[in-house]
Formats: sequence, structure tokens, C-alpha cells
Amino acid sequence: MAEHDPEPPPGGNSFAGRFDAFCERLNRVLEVVIALLLAATVIVALAQVIFRYGLDSSLSWSEELARYLFIWVIFLGTSSATRRHHHMAVEALASIMPGVALRPLAAVVTIVSLVFFGVVLYTSIVLTENAIPQLSTALEISVAYVYVAAPIGVALTMVHLLNQLMQIAGGRSVAPHQAEIS
Repeated sequence: MAEHDPEPPPGGNSFAGRFDAFCERLNRVLEVVIALLLAATVIVALAQVIFRYGLDSSLSWSEELARYLFIWVIFLGTSSATRRHHHMAVEALASIMPGVALRPLAAVVTIVSLVFFGVVLYTSIVLTENAIPQLSTALEISVAYVYVAAPIGVALTMVHLLNQLMQIAGGRSVAPHQAEIS
């Protein structure tokens, strides 16, 4: 039996290639977590409907739990959408620029996004810390458990943005609409 070398990451054996492969694995796990949270949200909302209209009773905690789970889906989903390049983008400027200018434009857009999310990260950490003593109405848990979705989601988004910046610097296309860069 001959031993084979493991396949190199999609981006090669460089740090950028290994980091891109890490981001892809991270996103796969994240998408499973998002699917589970979304399924739990639907189940809790369905249980509330069944109890309210079918059994003429109400679950005091179901609406609050469904809302909190959905908040987690939103913030984690932002990260996954960043990895998959599924965020909305205004491409008017890119469509009129020559191909050689697209890579610098993509880099500037990514850097501006990193700065924006850096500010959001700092702010969300401060808000989460302030929310620790506050209890939710129905579940009677610290609302910091909900607020912490923001810094976690934003930090994961920033990881994917850093990866995109490395891919741009390495000359690789980072989004389907930027195929002209490579």
C-alpha cells in the first residue's frame, strides 16, 4: 500500500490557502448550527400555535424563545452570507470600472466593511456587558445570552472578511460577480 500525501487545501499550502480552507470548514459547521436554530424556532412557534388554538392554552415562554433563537439565526447568518458572498451589493461603480481596477476596489470595499464591523463589534460587546444583569420577562434568563449573538456573529463575519482580503491580495477572485479580477 502506497501512502498518499493529503490533498492540499483549495488555495494551496500557503497560509491564505489554509485559512480559506479553515473558513470553509467553519462555515459548514456554522450552517448546521443555523439550520438547527431555525428548526428549533419553527418547532417552538408551531408548539405555541398548537397550544393556543388547539388546546386553548398558551405557553408563556414560546414567543420570547422563538424571537431569541431567530436573533441568533440572523447574526450567525450574517457571517455565513459573508462567506458565500450573498449580501446585497451595489455594483454600479464596478460595472463601469476597467478590469484592472476591480481588485483594488474589492480590497477597499472589504477594508471599509472590516472597519464598520469593527465598530459594531466594539459596540455590541459594550451592550452585551451592560445587559448581563437584565432578565428576560418570560424565560427569566439574562438577556446577555441573546445580546452575545451580535459580537459572535460580527466576529465570525470579520474572520470571513479577513479571508476575503487575503484572497484579493493573493489575486484570487472572491465573488462570482468579481470573476474579472483573476
